[in-house]
Amino acid sequence: MPRVFVLSICAAGALAALVAGAFSLNALQRSGAESGLRQVSVGAATFALKSAYLRLASRGGGRLEQLDMAAFFPGFAPAGDARDVNEQTDLGERFQRIVFMTIRPSDSSLDPAERMPRLYARFLESEEWSHPGGLVARAFQKDSPFENEELFFAAPEGRAFAARCQRPDQARKTPNTCAYDFRVDDLDIELRFSAALLSEWEALTAGARGLINSARR
Repeated sequence: MPRVFVLSICAAGALAALVAGAFSLNALQRSGAESGLRQVSVGAATFALKSAYLRLASRGGGRLEQLDMAAFFPGFAPAGDARDVNEQTDLGERFQRIVFMTIRPSDSSLDPAERMPRLYARFLESEEWSHPGGLVARAFQKDSPFENEELFFAAPEGRAFAARCQRPDQARKTPNTCAYDFRVDDLDIELRFSAALLSEWEALTAGARGLINSARR
């Protein structure tokens, strides 16, 4: 068989393989784009999430110092890209349903479950009151590091749940936002949400944990 003919066959085979590889890569990329999934790594943890969960700083995926995302309570549908917002959107109602989540690698700081008895307790007023959902509420003292905030926690010592919430300010009309932190293995998770969801704290924490566990790879 002539040498030129053999080389032609080899070249054609290589070209066919190259085209097939490019086609497969394009198909894979199209599949990923259609599914909207993003691979994200935080510390040693890897997640696969719909891009609609990701807030702007995390939308590119890849390795991140922290993962910022958002979901709607109670079903934890994606809320990070704000595509649902238009001129008819009731932003107040939307705020009451949205849960912002930040995931970071855990460090050597105090476990969030221990903050109530070992950190917050010394700064709390002695007066307490009950709150729907079985929570206990106490205000932080004036001139403390948490002045103008209130603590809502599950008795007796807030290890199951303890959220710091801004006191309502009718003059400034600021949103009454709460923050709750918890640790899962080697990750620290912060939830930020409307005080309107406090009475649903068990479903709130279960939904957030479920989303994180289902996305982790």
